Amino acid sequence: SLPSHGTTMAETLLNAVAHAPGSANGTSVRILPIDVFGKGEATSTFEIASGIYSAINQGAQIVNLSLGGDAESPIIHDVIRAGHAQGVVFLGAAGNEPVATPTWPAAYPEVIAVTATDWNGDLAPYANRGAFVDAGAPGTHIVPFQGESYRVVGTSPATAFASGIAAAIAAETGASGPNLEAQVRQSLALEP
Repeated sequence: SLPSHGTTMAETLLNAVAHAPGSANGTSVRILPIDVFGKGEATSTFEIASGIYSAINQGAQIVNLSLGGDAESPIIHDVIRAGHAQGVVFLGAAGNEPVATPTWPAAYPEVIAVTATDWNGDLAPYANRGAFVDAGAPGTHIVPFQGESYRVVGTSPATAFASGIAAAIAAETGASGPNLEAQVRQSLALEP
């Protein structure tokens, strides 16, 4: 069997935490998995909004949104706005087409929109770009699963990696809410 999208995102996030400065002493970072896809490859805006709501109610301080679409959703935006007002930091995948068209929920102002870079920090050729993009992170990761290694590529793993960096910053510095968001935006900002 192949690893699921959720499994590869969790592995990528944990890899970022494990390689962050200060990680040799262990970490307080924990993952709260919320499955909005079930067994399918698609989901609904209601399921996504419900998942975000559940994460916030269970105390998530950082929410990884390694998903996206080309349409805005008032219900998802309302839940994100409410969480952001409570100090939750959101990171969202910018999309895997080399266009500047916004991808949602990444394009909401309360979400740090993450695109993919190569290991040199240059924009990956497949990655979305544009004014809505706030940050960049490596978009290619090797993920272990059942004794095999899998290569995952895209803005979803870039977002998971960025979420891991955010979690590591929070664990190391104690930053949260707007302070954490500002540190993440600054540390992952794309070079002009």
